[in-house]
Amino acid sequence: MLSLIYLIVMSTIAGILTGIVGMAALTLYPVLISVGVLPITANATITVSQVAGGLGTVLSSLRELHGHWKQTFQITIVNTIGGVLGALILIHSSNAGFKKFVPFFILLAGIMILFPSKNIQSKKQVNKWIKIISWIGVFLVGIYDGYFGAGAGLLMIAILSKVINQKYVIYNAMRNFASFIGNLVYAIMFICMLPIDWKVIIPLVIGLFIGGYIGPIVVRYIPSQIMKYCVGIFAIVLSFVLGYQAYFK
Repeated sequence: MLSLIYLIVMSTIAGILTGIVGMAALTLYPVLISVGVLPITANATITVSQVAGGLGTVLSSLRELHGHWKQTFQITIVNTIGGVLGALILIHSSNAGFKKFVPFFILLAGIMILFPSKNIQSKKQVNKWIKIISWIGVFLVGIYDGYFGAGAGLLMIAILSKVINQKYVIYNAMRNFASFIGNLVYAIMFICMLPIDWKVIIPLVIGLFIGGYIGPIVVRYIPSQIMKYCVGIFAIVLSFVLGYQAYFK
């Protein structure tokens, strides 16, 4: 009973973070490990359960997505194609080694969020080379998301903050939709090819859906600039915590 409550509470927190910045995998991975789920199984189980969290965030983000569906679908397609490749890599390998690289990815994301390009923000037309690099970035984040996923939301936010001249709440909604579609595709792949711990799915689904619906609502009432600074600082602090855990424990 205590384990059930523990999983629902933690998955609700993870769902809220997912709606704000995309942190479910990073939050729930150590939670599932702590209750005895094996690493690869934990990663696959989180992905399957995140479909519920993604549904909550998308339903809650429909207001922000209005008028931005074309660009949202473009981002989703590129990101999901990369994610399928990453998921295939995971199915045929191990994700243990990625723990040592995650802190550097998160640190990079924090720096990108905190220090936006002034040129991009001031121009209506984004330089074509920046666009190309950014689309490559969306694809690479997809690979990383399908393979390991921890902190992928932060990386996506960092990239979208560079190329979408909109408020945080808008490109966060785009990220939420892309993440939902990606997780739906990866979940189908993982159910067919990897072991899933079905005992923990129900509490995870409940918590992630509730939290996922709350997250975008929270973002809606926080000024965009404050949101970006908070997320950027959080990413940098988190990178040092994860770095300590990966290299000194």
